[in-house]
Amino acid sequence: MIATQLVDTFLGHVFSGAMDEAMKLVGDDATFVSTRTEAHPSNPLHGTFRGRDGALAFFALFSQVLIPGDFQVHGRFGDSEHCAHYGTLLHHVRATGRPFASDWALICKLRGGKIASYHFYEDSEALAEALL
Repeated sequence: MIATQLVDTFLGHVFSGAMDEAMKLVGDDATFVSTRTEAHPSNPLHGTFRGRDGALAFFALFSQVLIPGDFQVHGRFGDSEHCAHYGTLLHHVRATGRPFASDWALICKLRGGKIASYHFYEDSEALAEALL
């Protein structure tokens, strides 16, 4: 399976709430990052989350902070080990009700047919403004 297919399957499981199925596609020592690898007090999504437990915590924080909305994948490319997905999103911040709109990109690396690295990039300034 090429990386884009595996990540599409993973995202499909995450978006449908099938987290047990999604976690079967995550390597034991995988890293999950949203924009910044370091934790930051103004954005609970920043930081590096490790392994399946880290991936579950990463997506739990996402649902605590944001109300999922429109998530469009405009394109993807990759090979058997690496892939990039990109698109646009429009979510709302739970605490403020403010919209968070952004272009986004996702870069993943696979090892042994599982996700080893998941790094999501978004407009962190737009998210910071929506969090206020």
